[in-house]
Amino acid sequence: MAKNTLNIKTSLSDEKLHNTNRVKIFSYGFLSGYIYCFLTITLQAVLTDLGYSITFISSLAFVLLPYSFKFLWSGFADDIKAKNIHNWLSLFVMIIGFNFLILVLAINSNKEFFYIMLFNLAFLGASFDILTDINLIKNYNSDNRHHPLSLHIFGWRISSIFAGGGIIFLFNLIFKGDLNYLFIFSSFIFLACTLIFSISSFKLMLQFFKKQKYHLLLLIPIISIFFIATTSLYNFKESKSVFNSLKEIYIYLIFYKLFDLTLSSFVIIFLIKEFKLTLEYFGTINIILPLLAVLLCGYLWPHITKIFSLKSIMITSLILKTTNIFLFILINSLDYKSKSALIILFSLNIISSSFITYTFSNFLMRSIDEPRASFKYSIASSLSTASLLITVPIASFLINNYSWNIFFLYIIILQLFSYISIKNIKNSNQ
Repeated sequence: MAKNTLNIKTSLSDEKLHNTNRVKIFSYGFLSGYIYCFLTITLQAVLTDLGYSITFISSLAFVLLPYSFKFLWSGFADDIKAKNIHNWLSLFVMIIGFNFLILVLAINSNKEFFYIMLFNLAFLGASFDILTDINLIKNYNSDNRHHPLSLHIFGWRISSIFAGGGIIFLFNLIFKGDLNYLFIFSSFIFLACTLIFSISSFKLMLQFFKKQKYHLLLLIPIISIFFIATTSLYNFKESKSVFNSLKEIYIYLIFYKLFDLTLSSFVIIFLIKEFKLTLEYFGTINIILPLLAVLLCGYLWPHITKIFSLKSIMITSLILKTTNIFLFILINSLDYKSKSALIILFSLNIISSSFITYTFSNFLMRSIDEPRASFKYSIASSLSTASLLITVPIASFLINNYSWNIFFLYIIILQLFSYISIKNIKNSNQ
């Protein structure tokens, strides 16, 4: 009897731990996505509505440089023990919360300081991404990684809805167009999550924070750059072997997502400017439609992966996106800027992008494992983002000097390389 009682208690304890881990994985995905989407979607929409130029808004792409080169300092995560990864994630959540508060000072100071602190936020966000990736790699083997990965992506997509819809809605109606409140609210989200993550083990978490308190210096941009430089030197010692291990999939890593990332850098500007949307309306549709798309993709994904190969799903995703781009050109050429056209364009864009993200992430998780998993994964996931340094300025030039249709044709040309890149995937990775 006592043995059965013990087994029941153990089973309940394991179930509670499992549910807690699921909530954390979802939360990590949400927070990871929130930072990136805040820097891309939220600021794009807000600054467009406030009347900033396309050139200025597109220049924010350079703030995302840390996401492009996060492999340089990703080696710091390889030495972290699997059991300590959650503590490190909580620490960075807290630091990011403080960085949002500093942005309040920066926006009221000068443009240069504001850019620097946005850059630092991107650095902290990229570091957080490195930790979330290594958590999935070290704490889950390739056989049982599918479900936590899907949960992580689901959290990421939900945050993109929140950052691209809910926050924008709040900005205009509640915050009255004040960027200060936007940064304070974002800070509250991260600092609140720090407390929530530490509820079950507050004393242990506090001890860990005290031990690693010097990492708070990463709020100072020059210290962040020093951290990047010193960690990069360590990574370069083994970089040649790591790069060689990925050489067979370089073309895929660079081009599969590049066209979609470039399109995403401007599509919000296009929709708000050309369809003359208010922030309230854009915020509303950017909550409802992405939520429906995420639920649809989340429901379909486990079913279609049982029927079709990953390569087949990749090609289908690209075909959906090609259709979407041609619709952009058609509707813009006919000047048919109705609400029904907007909903069709927006829905197809979100669904196709969701499947592209799912296929890319699943391919990387299948292809990359220990040793130096964090370094490998960071390189693999950064190559397409780094290429935005070339594609975004070209896109901005085409929009400013020619037209939106020329820009969309440029995206189609980039997408041709995406189709070609899939051919480079070996059968073992399909």
